[in-house]
Amino acid sequence: MSVLITFLKAVLNALRDVLADPGARSTMVAAIFIYSLLYPQPYVGELVRDVPVVAIDQDNSTASRAFLRNLDASDRVEIVQSVATMEAARAVFYQRDAYGIVLIPQDFEQDLLSNRPAPVAAFGDGSYLLIYSNLMSAVSGVARNLGAQVNYNRLTARGVDDGQARALIAPVTVTSIPVFNPSGGYAAYIVPAAFVLILQQTLLMGIGLLHAGRPLPKGVNLVATPVAYVALYTLWTLFTQLFLPFAYDIPRTGDIATLMMVSLPFLSASTAMGFAVAIAIPWREGVVFFLVVLGLPLFFLSGISWPVESIPAPLHLLALLVPSSSAIPAIVAVDQMGAQSRDVAGTIELQLALTVGYTLLAVLMAWLTRHRHHAAADDGETQQPKTQA
Repeated sequence: MSVLITFLKAVLNALRDVLADPGARSTMVAAIFIYSLLYPQPYVGELVRDVPVVAIDQDNSTASRAFLRNLDASDRVEIVQSVATMEAARAVFYQRDAYGIVLIPQDFEQDLLSNRPAPVAAFGDGSYLLIYSNLMSAVSGVARNLGAQVNYNRLTARGVDDGQARALIAPVTVTSIPVFNPSGGYAAYIVPAAFVLILQQTLLMGIGLLHAGRPLPKGVNLVATPVAYVALYTLWTLFTQLFLPFAYDIPRTGDIATLMMVSLPFLSASTAMGFAVAIAIPWREGVVFFLVVLGLPLFFLSGISWPVESIPAPLHLLALLVPSSSAIPAIVAVDQMGAQSRDVAGTIELQLALTVGYTLLAVLMAWLTRHRHHAAADDGETQQPKTQA
């Protein structure tokens, strides 16, 4: 019992050290609340809506006006201006009052009625993919609907039965169902994944601020200190993966037990990596700089912003040395997709292997550092009598 009490006291002392150090307190406590408040705010709208576009109607016919009315009625784009020439449309576009241009050429209605292709030109800002895809999807959808209506009217005018006409127009019906993200929103996609990386980076920075340039804790503190950090970040994991989805109405289906089965090895691996980094970079500023530079590449290599299958295999294997690279898809799979422990068993094993590997690396580097310091001290003592002589 006394050993347990001593261990718990050491854990509490480690947590007090976090709160006593201004840098660690800001990184490991305050930063989580700040990120939780600010990071999801840009995505609360979930979907990009009403992208402003400018229209050029060179046909000025009933069909062209119907096309533009239907386009403006969609929730994806909004026609903010109608101009007569491409030069005027470019001026609006380059002033950033619009992010796209829709051009309906002359003879649009005549081509439709004459059973000829009726082209519509759409120009979008390709440097902003969300806006560009919204514009192109809206224009393509309206064009398909208008074309289907024209074909339907043509078939029924020839005496074709209503049901048969509809079947001829659309022989295959596709129903799109966004599984695990019913709204198809961006927040449900990006926020849970980003917070896994945020937890790792703040944990690594906090350990660096507390332990950079210092020897490893001794005695019971060698175990109690990492346990304290893992315990603290277990609370942050529950906060970011359970409370935040509830607060921002982000769907989640996973169970807490499976989430903990992935999170605890992930936090352990991150803690062990933090001590290894703190020993390898023995000054606080160097640790923070290294982790800040590393943060964005790690996000891209995690497979969230770009598919893992499209990342070069050697680069992906190298990224797996960082706990978040495999933990992000696993935690998202558990929390958002309802994955079971057997589905993420490989990630759990990898995280445990990283924990052991970084722990051994930290101990080895600490021993080499101490040995080097002792050797330097012995050399100094040996040279001291020669200097006096």
